[in-house]
Amino acid sequence: MKKEYEVGFLLSRTTWAMNNFVNRLLKENGFHDISVAYFAVLQALWEEDGLNISDLGERVHLEKSTMTSLIDRMEKAGLLKRVDHPTDRRVYQIYLTLRGKNIQEKIDQVARQAYQSLTQGITEKELKISIGVCRQILQNAEREGVAKNFK
Repeated sequence: MKKEYEVGFLLSRTTWAMNNFVNRLLKENGFHDISVAYFAVLQALWEEDGLNISDLGERVHLEKSTMTSLIDRMEKAGLLKRVDHPTDRRVYQIYLTLRGKNIQEKIDQVARQAYQSLTQGITEKELKISIGVCRQILQNAEREGVAKNFK
């Protein structure tokens, strides 16, 4: 395969494989209604609960329309709730429910298990280089106007 195709193909396949592995671990650990897609939102809210949807979308690098459907699914799973903003009726804030707060430790364990399993045989130096390469590709895509800022 030409390298012009291989990088994108491998990144896509790797993301697919990692997500499927984590989703399987989630199910094995009793989280049948939680997906790896929720991780960034959960992490952002664990760091700062009560963000509005725009700020949350910026933190997790997702468009508002994507955020809305993700929030809908997470609300159905009992992980978070929408609360009207106290001074702006057009805005609502996103808060973790008790369940959303209480699963942090177990979700962190699942993420650690996945990381350990999927990075076997890869040195810390190689992982740092890989992360740097992915970040540079994202920055280049952002410069070309096809991706949001990624830090």
